Amino acid sequence: MIIPYVGGRQQSFLAHHPYKKTRLLKKNMQKKFEVTCTIPRTGRTFENFLIYLKKLGVNETEIDKILEISKKSKSASHVDFHKASKFLQYAIQQVPCFGLFVDRKRSKRPYRVGFLGNEWLIKNICVRIEGEEPHNGSSLIRLDEIDCAVVGLDELLTMTQYYLRNPTLVTKWGMYNYNIDKATDIRIAGSAQLTRYNSVLGQDIQDMVGFFLISKPKPSKQGSKKRSEKDPSDFLTHLSENGQRVFVKGRYAGVVSTTYPNLKITAVEDVEDAVMQAEAGSVGLEIVQTGNTLRRKGLILHGAPLFLSESLYVVDYHRYLKNTSLQKFIQTLNPIGYFDEERIKQFAFWYIALEKNLEESWINPPSITDLFCEPEDVENGLRPYRLQTRYWKPHDFYKQNEAMAQVEEAKKKLRAYYEAYK
Repeated sequence: MIIPYVGGRQQSFLAHHPYKKTRLLKKNMQKKFEVTCTIPRTGRTFENFLIYLKKLGVNETEIDKILEISKKSKSASHVDFHKASKFLQYAIQQVPCFGLFVDRKRSKRPYRVGFLGNEWLIKNICVRIEGEEPHNGSSLIRLDEIDCAVVGLDELLTMTQYYLRNPTLVTKWGMYNYNIDKATDIRIAGSAQLTRYNSVLGQDIQDMVGFFLISKPKPSKQGSKKRSEKDPSDFLTHLSENGQRVFVKGRYAGVVSTTYPNLKITAVEDVEDAVMQAEAGSVGLEIVQTGNTLRRKGLILHGAPLFLSESLYVVDYHRYLKNTSLQKFIQTLNPIGYFDEERIKQFAFWYIALEKNLEESWINPPSITDLFCEPEDVENGLRPYRLQTRYWKPHDFYKQNEAMAQVEEAKKKLRAYYEAYK
C-alpha cells in the first residue's frame, strides 16, 4: 500500500480529494496474481515446498531468507503479543511476507511469526502463495476461496469425510477421488513429491507418513522391549473389542471414531507424551514418519497404519477446468500419480528407512507390497488415473484390464526396489 501512515501531506491531499483517494485505493486493490495456492504457515511441509520452488526458478536468496526467519520463529514466539511483535518487525524488514498467528499446537498458545503470503512469477504465471493452518486448505477450496493447496491426506480426511461414500475405505490418497459421492469440487491432482533428508538412509526421501498405533512396552522378565508374539495382528480391532482407551490427537478423533466406533478414545494434545506418562501397555494413534522419536522414547509401533499420507496437491476441479493459468501452474508443479515409477521408488525408501530405524520395535509389520496396495484396495478405487481423466478418478470399466496390469507391474517394481536397497 502507498498509505502506511496517518499524518503528513499524503493524508491531507487525499482527505481533500475523495475521488482520487477512491481511485488510488482501487488501484492498490487490483490483483496481479492469476492463481492462489495455500501452504502451511510453518513446519516441514512449508519448508519442503519453498525449497521445491527454487527448482521452479523462484529467487533462491529470497527463499533462503524466508526459511531462515521461519526456523527462528518458534524460539521467538511469546504469549505476550507485544514481545512476539518485535520479531515480526524484524521479519518483515527482511522479507515483507510474514504475520502473527496463534500457535495452537503448543499448550500455552503463543503468538508466533509465520508465513502470510507472497506473489511469485512461476513459469510466467503470477501465483499468490498464502500461509494457512494445514487443515484449512481443503476448507478454503470448499468455500470457493482458493484455487489449490498443499495438503496431506490426514488433514483432508479430517475436514472432508462427509463427501466420501465410506471414509473407512480411503486408506491411501489414490482412493480419495474415486470415493467422492457428494457434490464438491475438491480433488487430489497427485503427490507433491516433497522430500527431506533422512538420517537412516543418508539421503533425501519423500515426506510419507503413516497413522500408526503405538504403545508403551511392558517390561519382560529379561528386560527386553520386544513384545510377545501373542499380540493380535489387528491390534486396533482387539482394543476396540476389549475397551482399552486409546490416546488420539484431538483433530484425528473423528477419523478414528468413524473407522472404530466402539474404540474408547481419549483426545490429547501430545499422543507420545500421553502414552509415556501412562501405565505400561498404554496405547495411542500417532503420525509416524521416520520413527526417530519412537525409538528415542522406547515406544513400540504396531502393524499397518490406519492410513498413509504425504504432501498432496489438492485442487478446485471446477476452477481448474475454467482457468488456463491454473492448469499451467498444476502442470508446472508436476503432481505424480500413486503408481508412478519415482513414487514407487520413494515408497520403498520410506518403508526401508522405517524398518531399519525401528527394527524389532515394529511389531507385526505388513509386507511392503500389502502396505502399498492390498487386493481390496483395487476394488475400492486404488487404480491409475491421469489429469486428462474426467473427475480425476479411475473408470470402473474403461481399460480395466490395462489398469489392473499397471497395478501388478507397480507392485513388482516396488518389491524389486525393496530387495535392491534394503
